[in-house]
Amino acid sequence: MAIAWVLVANQSHARLFEAANASGDLHEVEGMIYPEARMKGTEVYSDGPGRSYDSGGEGRHGMGNPRELHNRAGSRFAKELAHTLERGRQEGRYEKLYIVAEPQMVGNLREELDSPTRATIAGETGKNLVSSDAREIRSQLPYLL
Repeated sequence: MAIAWVLVANQSHARLFEAANASGDLHEVEGMIYPEARMKGTEVYSDGPGRSYDSGGEGRHGMGNPRELHNRAGSRFAKELAHTLERGRQEGRYEKLYIVAEPQMVGNLREELDSPTRATIAGETGKNLVSSDAREIRSQLPYLL
């Protein structure tokens, strides 16, 4: 059993690492990709956003909010990640959990994790280090996990 799991994530990509001992190196266990978060709204949903006329004049503009679609996709990915973390905790695969993720994803994960899994969180860092190597990620964590 690993002493700690480290989840490194953003809205569309996550990597899960484990540390066998408190001061040990990180070893990647799993990588997860959520391509839907990188798609345009019209690629995800068959209906495009509505259009509206300006209140004065003859101009028209779109009514959709592309940022909202991105946030919804990030929430769905956070739900998948939460299930993975909960299953690992239930199987006794780790004692402590560290989350290194972009701030929006940290918030999404907090909302999706059940309370027993949330209780295993030993630290959080609001940075997007998904493309970083294990040594750089490890440097963002406490010396003793």
